[in-house]
Amino acid sequence: MLPASYQKILKAHLSESQYITLQLLILLLQHHRQVTLGTLASVFPQPIQAESRRKNLKRFLSLPKLNLKLLWLPLIKYWISQVDKGRGINRKQRRYRMKLKSNNQGFWIIAIDRTEWKKRNIFMVTIVWGSHAIPIYWEVLNQVGNSNLAVQKRLLKNVLPLFKNWSVVVLGDREFHSPHLAQWLASRFVYFALRQKKSLHFKEHLNEDYKVLKDQGFKPGMSKFYQDIHCNKGDGLGTFNLAVYWKRKYIKKAPKVPWYILTNLPTLKQALAIYRCRWGIEQFFKDCKSGGYNLECTYVNQTRFLALILIIAFAYYLATLQGQWLQQSSLDIYASRLQQTCDKFPRHSSFSIALYGHRWCHAMDLWSDLALELIRLKPHKSRFFQRGLFALSLMQQGFDNLVPL
Repeated sequence: MLPASYQKILKAHLSESQYITLQLLILLLQHHRQVTLGTLASVFPQPIQAESRRKNLKRFLSLPKLNLKLLWLPLIKYWISQVDKGRGINRKQRRYRMKLKSNNQGFWIIAIDRTEWKKRNIFMVTIVWGSHAIPIYWEVLNQVGNSNLAVQKRLLKNVLPLFKNWSVVVLGDREFHSPHLAQWLASRFVYFALRQKKSLHFKEHLNEDYKVLKDQGFKPGMSKFYQDIHCNKGDGLGTFNLAVYWKRKYIKKAPKVPWYILTNLPTLKQALAIYRCRWGIEQFFKDCKSGGYNLECTYVNQTRFLALILIIAFAYYLATLQGQWLQQSSLDIYASRLQQTCDKFPRHSSFSIALYGHRWCHAMDLWSDLALELIRLKPHKSRFFQRGLFALSLMQQGFDNLVPL
């Protein structure tokens, strides 16, 4: 059963059969981690011929109702309001949004990026949540290569109204290096941290000549914070701040280029800390591709492709919050391997922990007779088996009844 927040929104726009089909597809994604139409049709639980199941799913994925503005944005809006009120989450989860502060006010961190899946150029806007990012808005671009300023502004206009009552910081890599985008965000009272190219022209004072970043002699281990600069020779855009950071050499290795971050955040430390959060969107792309749902393996037309991304968004959101619940309940040790003391980063993310937990519960249910027979043959392990069965029951109840935000 899907959470109540899903049910209320989905049932308002879908028929009963369409809602059940969508629910089954989300559950199949969690178990099989495959989004290809053939794979989903082969395991779809309906007693009809395989080709009929495939055609049935093709018709379903072509429904006009399966669009993000109708089904996804209302859920995101509800989730944002619940996180802000602190309902249904603990203090650690609230710090995902509140940990980076300026003037005692928390930020919502939005990361924007573009990726390509099977020659489809997709612009994605996400909320950074822990070490991951949750998708908010996406669109397939009718062009190849980088997006332009007009496209970036148009997509952000669909997202920023969701946060009209909160402070927002927008993160972007070198594709979003335009000071014109920074000026547009600043005019809307939005914080930003946009990585720049080394060819950026800037000046610190109005009466001096423009300088080029690549000519400033930065070396590994150096950092600097310019305040109140003007950018773009001839345009005089500003004033902004510019954070420069080049990670020092470690074992004779260092990044080839430094970070040049155009921002309106007040300090170097805060600009770097917030920009590091941009990695969450890269992790999200990995989870959608080879690290999770294998989206790059699907071959469908654009309408069905966008419907599949919507279903992935539902499943990903649910899995991420379920993984966090497993960690808070100390049940993650039954779903995946623990982080070792020598590990710098967690061995598995919240998303991966949830998927491993789903697969374990499914296997224990599917082959329960063999599992119980194996337990009977190991009486000296009975105490551990009892603990594991109790954890299994809690996990199954949580997956069936967990109510995310």
